Amino acid sequence: MPIKINQKKLAYATLFGAVLSFFGYVGYMDLFYDPAASATTRLQTKIAAQEKPADSIKPKVDYGLKRAEVALAEYRKNIVESPKGCNCGPEIDKYTEGYHAQWCTMFASWVANEAGSPLYNEKTKSWRLINSRDFAANLEKNGTWYTREEVLEKGLQPKIGDFVVFWRGNFEDNLGHVDVVVDLSDKPGFAGLVGGNLEGRVKYRDFPYLQYYGFLGFGRPEKESN
Repeated sequence: MPIKINQKKLAYATLFGAVLSFFGYVGYMDLFYDPAASATTRLQTKIAAQEKPADSIKPKVDYGLKRAEVALAEYRKNIVESPKGCNCGPEIDKYTEGYHAQWCTMFASWVANEAGSPLYNEKTKSWRLINSRDFAANLEKNGTWYTREEVLEKGLQPKIGDFVVFWRGNFEDNLGHVDVVVDLSDKPGFAGLVGGNLEGRVKYRDFPYLQYYGFLGFGRPEKESN
């Protein structure tokens, strides 16, 4: 005897299943998916491929990969200010050398130094830069730097280990922020970034840098074309 199928009930059941699956996926992404862990896995794959010897020729050091590796390692330590708002802490003091001020640029300087590609502060004769605009000027003078206008005009993309610099508030106030590119996105204008002094911590974010009003440009300490 043929079984009658209630088409209306079947449609409702299918719709309910689809909705349940969608929210289950969203819940999984929120609770379990760690984009920084995925970025770390992709980075380690790149590093392993680079370190694999080819015809006994020593591979060229990729300082960009090293900078991304250092930045992600710091992120995984869950470093926060202690106490909150002091611009200090057991780990943060190594970035600032005891100079308790907004420390995103000092974190970026420390990452570059740890990776073997230090910047140079002519004022203090040290690797540590304090101001984001000075950081960008250093890249422009001694390395490679692309302004927002160049990036938009030429459709340029950052590389792993590049530094993205932003301004904030009033442009004339000379305030800003520096992040390290640790992962590249399939979405145009997005990148996985690690930065210091974000909500008082070292933080990872998948960020639409190109669409952000304060995007100043990006670059690297090495002299090379993009």
